[in-house]
Amino acid sequence: MTKAKRIALTILCLIGLALSIELCVVYYNSNFLRNAAPSICVINDMFDCDSVAKTTYSQFLGVPLAIWGLILYLFVLFMTYVDKISNIKFLSFLKVFKNPTSYIFCLSLLSFCISMILGTISIFKINSICIFCFMTYFLDLIISLTAKNWGSGIFFELKNSVSDFIEAIKVKRYAFWFFLLVLLFASLLAYTSVSNVLSPQIAKRQNLLKEFGNFKNIVDGREMGPKDAELVINEYIDFNCGGCFLANLYLHRIVNEFENVKVIQHNLPLDIACNKNMQNEGHKNSCLKARYALAADRQGKYWQMSDMLFSEGPNNEKEILEEARLLDFDIKKLKEDAHSEEVEKELQASLKDSESRHLDATPTLIIGMKRYVGIESYPDFKNMIIENGGKEKKLNE
Repeated sequence: MTKAKRIALTILCLIGLALSIELCVVYYNSNFLRNAAPSICVINDMFDCDSVAKTTYSQFLGVPLAIWGLILYLFVLFMTYVDKISNIKFLSFLKVFKNPTSYIFCLSLLSFCISMILGTISIFKINSICIFCFMTYFLDLIISLTAKNWGSGIFFELKNSVSDFIEAIKVKRYAFWFFLLVLLFASLLAYTSVSNVLSPQIAKRQNLLKEFGNFKNIVDGREMGPKDAELVINEYIDFNCGGCFLANLYLHRIVNEFENVKVIQHNLPLDIACNKNMQNEGHKNSCLKARYALAADRQGKYWQMSDMLFSEGPNNEKEILEEARLLDFDIKKLKEDAHSEEVEKELQASLKDSESRHLDATPTLIIGMKRYVGIESYPDFKNMIIENGGKEKKLNE
């Protein structure tokens, strides 16, 4: 390896390590610190490293991509000086690496190809771009081109790498240590994949889906429970209302414990942004949350969105979209629908219905001709359902 190539690869690796360390910090702050300040690469909705870091695409096999980047650049840096390191007597076994530039070229090129796939996902699936990530993508390409032996083709470099590997594992001691390292590495990846210890957003997604999936309800749009239920509960809610959060939990449980109860959820945001009857600001962004709930209905996921809005309490549109990604929504469609004229008309129709019933507080439950405002303890809530004709399921059901 020439001196100029060694210096160039060293500089490129140091830049890559710096970017990867910063991305590790971004990943940690975004996923492990709930109230962390935005990172320096959060510019707007399009250029937002934090949003990308919170998605399931920011890790592979339970390991953050930033850590994979660290491994790559450390390996390249090691290969850049492996010929000199192998001159140390007790490290002479490293002479097995005969063509380090070929290894660097092949691995960096592979990393760049994978990066292009990630970049496409970022633009068209996540709808946000991590600037630092894209910098590493093109850095991988530059490293690959820097390492390439320009007198030979791609297949020659690949052949060098494969033939060196085959020759190395023909030596029993090298084969033993190689397969031992592979076993240890595979065990580590198995642990991170199963435990999600480094990817809390995956665990969070699984918990959300598991929590919602535990409700064996018949769901149709904004209705929950048997279609022909004798007892219908019309629930009027505001997603920023603490009592509504409890009512939501209670009614999920009620529908599971009673055989003849159906719940229909109606949006009554106490927010001046869409509710003309409000005299002050009220519950800020509750109109926005109501629009997203109605938009989610267009993807057949109204109750998933409703449950998430209550349980996670996102404060703004950006946080709503971040949480929605965990539930596998079509984010582009969700955002378009939330701001569409059709959803606005549906929300205004719900508000007009509430006004015709003279409702001005949440949560409000209408059961038959009776109206209940506020929330009590679950035993009292359950007794209220029984008094209105609710029939509990038998224990063996």
